[in-house]
Amino acid sequence: MKLGASLSQRQTQKLVMTQDLRQSIELLSLSTLELSDKIQNELLENPLLDEMGTDEKTKMPELFSIDEVKRLEKLNHEKSTDVNWQDSYSLEGPRSYDTEASDRNQKYIESSTRGETLEEHLLNQLRMIKLTKLEFEIGEVLISMIDDKGFITDDLGLVSKEMGYPESKVRRVLQVINELDPIGIGARDMQETLLIQGKILFPDNTLLHQLIGEFLSDLEKVDYKKIAKNLKITEEEIITLARLIKKLEPYPATTYQGRKIDYVVADVVVKEVGNEFNIFINDEWLPKLTIQEEYRELLNHKLPPKEKEYFQSKFSSAQWLIRSIQQRRQTLQRVVSCIIDFQVDFFRGGIGFIKPLTLKEVAEKLNLHESTISRITTNKYIQTTWGIFELKWFFSSGVRSAEGGKESSKKIHEIIRNLVKEEDENNPLSDQDIVELMEKKGIEIARRTVAKYRKVLRILPSNERKRISSLKG
Repeated sequence: MKLGASLSQRQTQKLVMTQDLRQSIELLSLSTLELSDKIQNELLENPLLDEMGTDEKTKMPELFSIDEVKRLEKLNHEKSTDVNWQDSYSLEGPRSYDTEASDRNQKYIESSTRGETLEEHLLNQLRMIKLTKLEFEIGEVLISMIDDKGFITDDLGLVSKEMGYPESKVRRVLQVINELDPIGIGARDMQETLLIQGKILFPDNTLLHQLIGEFLSDLEKVDYKKIAKNLKITEEEIITLARLIKKLEPYPATTYQGRKIDYVVADVVVKEVGNEFNIFINDEWLPKLTIQEEYRELLNHKLPPKEKEYFQSKFSSAQWLIRSIQQRRQTLQRVVSCIIDFQVDFFRGGIGFIKPLTLKEVAEKLNLHESTISRITTNKYIQTTWGIFELKWFFSSGVRSAEGGKESSKKIHEIIRNLVKEEDENNPLSDQDIVELMEKKGIEIARRTVAKYRKVLRILPSNERKRISSLKG
């Protein structure tokens, strides 16, 4: 064997990830709302970019039939390889910058009020506290018993007997719940919740604690003389203590407001007209981009090297942004059209007809990479006859059916959810019961799979569902 250093030439090919290519890939995963923010930022940072405004407003959404989409796909694919982007700057698609549509979307976002429930809020806090499995189970049951005012009015002695746990342990867990946010939640009545709040918020004010614990009814009657005589303090001091009590909340559940969540604005709308599905890309309210003409002309003049380099860089960036937005739109149309082809039974019949589907199947049909399909379906929602779904929702694994085919895991989720919803509360279905009922529907599924899906759906085990049902009764 000959060893030694030598020089040789070798020709190789590799993909260089340029800044513009990164930008193009980044845009694929943005939702329409995020894309709007991106465009606004680029308009501020790139002096060559401008909005192409018009007095006309788009009143009706632009619909794309599947036949039209397929025709445009072929046409756009041919264009994307030959078109000179220096001569074509406008963003195809929306015919105008519809400020009315933009304001309407913003109102939807600002008017969103649904957040996590009080029960979810308390359970999330309970999970962060170091509790044993048994203590957490007790906490779940106690939290489910809290009424609209924030009280647990059931006799804890009877509750502990029904649960089969020592009353002392139940009371210890309840004390932990009392100290969660909102403070005093789970108390027996108004007096107890005020006392809990007083001890936590004003731990050193023993007079306040005594006033709430022993003389609250006298305070309600404004009998300051009686209170002053028993506590051996002046009426002025009682008035001061009363002001502190007014800062407390007698009904803790009424003050809780769920955390506000983002309103989902559908990126795509699908409507069935006759036997055909129309696809609408919901971006009519985005600005229509163009490159300012004076800067384009400026590039044809002699400029100092640094200025020439700066304007050429911004010009190239503007071109790439416009092209990337258009390619994102075309890719989204193609992918949604392909999903409809695969899931046409769902779009006509509902969740019960959803089929297993993988990213690879869509990628192979469209001759795209799986990562492209993954990015274009990320953070995007589609509005259908059956509700609004994330595009990722349409991709799921399959479970073998008795006929030898496969059923979507999403369909299995829906069946389990409906079975539990319709079960006898006093005799809830076990995981094995669900397995047997699924077999009758022609679906073979293991008990551990049912347990896994039940956890995904946040459905409690049958024994805990029965316990909560008995406590409610």
